[in-house]
Amino acid sequence: MPALAITGSIGSGKSLVLRALGHLLPAVTFSADEENRRLLDEDSTVKQLIQNQFGKSIYSQDGKADRKALFSLISQDFSARTLLESILHPRLQALWKPPAEKFSQDPKSFFIAEIPLLYDKHLEVFFDKTIVVGCSDRIRGERLQQLRSISATEAAAWLKIQLSQDLKAVEADYLLWNDGSLDLIHQQINILASRLHQL
Repeated sequence: MPALAITGSIGSGKSLVLRALGHLLPAVTFSADEENRRLLDEDSTVKQLIQNQFGKSIYSQDGKADRKALFSLISQDFSARTLLESILHPRLQALWKPPAEKFSQDPKSFFIAEIPLLYDKHLEVFFDKTIVVGCSDRIRGERLQQLRSISATEAAAWLKIQLSQDLKAVEADYLLWNDGSLDLIHQQINILASRLHQL
């Protein structure tokens, strides 16, 4: 069965699609967002490297990374963004690349990975099929403000440092459009799952 990658802009609904497909298909799933949080908050080597590069104030007293402070750094300073990615991305790739290679040869199950910077980092070559989850800027902004307490300005800043949604959509094997209700996106996911079963 194929190794599948899910991507899209922040707030589009990638995690929702990952969870739903994970229930509908015989699959092992991976979330780069979740692993990124785990590495930032729990990996002692990562924490030490980040503190060495960006200062101890990046972490709160409870040991959790201050993501807003980190984002403020990487959105204003490209070299800081490159440095942070050099710490996190090789560790993330070491987690998803082996199963992507393994499951692409497995006739019984899928490997599905949610990778926000899939096309930005040219990682699509490691997957058999790609899925882009898209939505309008207005809907995305509303979701980010409601679910993540991110301001419209912060949401726009996130989008500015990522590859555009249009470019991702053009490259995708499958596009899911998540502007409507939960029922509507789940209908699309069900149709996609049926097609993937036929691969």
